[in-house]
Amino acid sequence: MNQLRAELLKIRSTRTTIGLLVGLIVLALLFTILTCTLSPMSQLLTEQDQTSLLSFGSIAGVFAALAGVMLFTSEYRFGTIRPTSLFNPSRNRIFVSKFTAGVLSGFVFGVIGEGLVFSIGLMILKIRGVSIVMSGANMTELLVGAVVGTALWGAIGVGVGAIVPNQVGAVISLLAWGFVVENLVFGFLPKIGRFLPVHASDSMMGPIEDKLLPGNVGTLVVVAWSLVLAIIGMALLKRRDVN
Repeated sequence: MNQLRAELLKIRSTRTTIGLLVGLIVLALLFTILTCTLSPMSQLLTEQDQTSLLSFGSIAGVFAALAGVMLFTSEYRFGTIRPTSLFNPSRNRIFVSKFTAGVLSGFVFGVIGEGLVFSIGLMILKIRGVSIVMSGANMTELLVGAVVGTALWGAIGVGVGAIVPNQVGAVISLLAWGFVVENLVFGFLPKIGRFLPVHASDSMMGPIEDKLLPGNVGTLVVVAWSLVLAIIGMALLKRRDVN
């Protein structure tokens, strides 16, 4: 618990985390206000249209993953991994603490990101006179899926940071995978691409895209990705020298 408290303190007292949170809020507000205001009525009428529009809060997953990456890479970048390892020689305990902190911080990012997008987007749609056709179950799936998915992306970020301790390399790898590689694979091979983490987490929020996995299957796939990366990251952490 002491190690976990230390990791949570590192997250909430680091200016990078504050910057990520501010960036998330600005991006979520900007996209929601502009899209909900400027989109033609014909693109706001169906359940899939509204789900897709109000699911933009899932962009918080990017920020949660970056915060998770920083939990490890910042330690190596600034040399604080040395006192961390001296204070707690158990690499397993260090990793589990960071992994848990990544999940908890991702949960907070998810609540803020999806909460802003959903509440403000719904308000603007009602002001424009758009009839909300989403059911209560669909709204619940959207909100829970976005928050849980973002929390899992915090865990994925920790795994990536443990595997690639170089901060620049880890951030570039994460962004390139999420914004380029996965979209290319899903575009050309959707039956394979839907099992990759970004599109699997999209499926957790309901009927956004016809080619995605069912929500429960997508959840299991994202959990599997986070665990696989965690196992690899923990194995490398235990073998990596601290100097």
